[in-house]
Amino acid sequence: MQYSDNSQQAAEFLRQAVPLMVKYKIPPHPLNYALWYTYVTQRLPSLNQELDKTITKYGTCPAGFETKLFRSHLISDEMGSTDKLQSALITVATSLSESAGDAVKHTSQYSQLLQESLDALNSSDRALPLETIAQSLYDNTVQVSASAEVFQKQITEAQQEIRRLQEELTSARQDIYIDPVTKVYNRRFMDETLQRICSGNDDPVLSLIMMDIDHFKQLNDQYGHIMGDRALQCIGQLLMEECQEKADAVRFGGEEFAILLYECDSDKAETLANRLRHKIQSIRIKHKQTGVVISAMTASFGVTVQQPFDLPEQLVDRADKALYQAKESGRNQVQTVID
Repeated sequence: MQYSDNSQQAAEFLRQAVPLMVKYKIPPHPLNYALWYTYVTQRLPSLNQELDKTITKYGTCPAGFETKLFRSHLISDEMGSTDKLQSALITVATSLSESAGDAVKHTSQYSQLLQESLDALNSSDRALPLETIAQSLYDNTVQVSASAEVFQKQITEAQQEIRRLQEELTSARQDIYIDPVTKVYNRRFMDETLQRICSGNDDPVLSLIMMDIDHFKQLNDQYGHIMGDRALQCIGQLLMEECQEKADAVRFGGEEFAILLYECDSDKAETLANRLRHKIQSIRIKHKQTGVVISAMTASFGVTVQQPFDLPEQLVDRADKALYQAKESGRNQVQTVID
């Protein structure tokens, strides 16, 4: 989403957005300002529809929801650009500005010539013959037309370059939150999300599942690290398939994963954990060259729910405690710790 409003328009949109944020008790941080600024501009109907539904249901936009909305609708503006990309964009803009200056200069000169020619034609004692005036107008018309054509070509090339840079920038922005092996979110994403949710003033909305692949070191030792990575990738794919709506899968570290569940109680979280547990048991991984098959993979799960005034580390500690209980009780099971 690109913003091209002038200062007067921007001020007016902000004057409309702030009272709405106050009315619906929206925390005043930059992410929410961007959401509600865009909302009042009505430039993204899909964002407005989703925000309207959320407000109707909850009377506010609960903590955690704004992250999903931002990622879904405004991802291209979520993070600052790198120096390299920023420099490239500045180069494109500078080149385009210079071309625009040339085009404006030629147009201004042509306008002046046109006025002088009209004055000469209207003059009763014109010094130049009609043919000379006409030829001058023709020559300058050709020059201005060529200048405009060059400028239009450069605009098209600049648009293509900007589009390419935007795609590269979007990819770079997404990569800082994505685990390169499993393609699920990484620990940084989880830490920032929990910090934002736990610092909000809304009622708790989050359930947290911590998951650990059982005996993963033995699996690595027996089948090798390539097969170990393949196992992690299969788990990541499964988690992405199961966590498409109001849930985010995270690689917490090593063979440990986490699932953030928004608007979810402990019963629903336990149901999801057990469904994942059964599906992991059915995973079969075959090495293409050797034909060796991993056919006995299981996982343990710890579940907790957000409590009022939780700090992120308290929430994670409870989920870890539940996971530890699952391991101590024999692994390949789900345990829940509420407080």
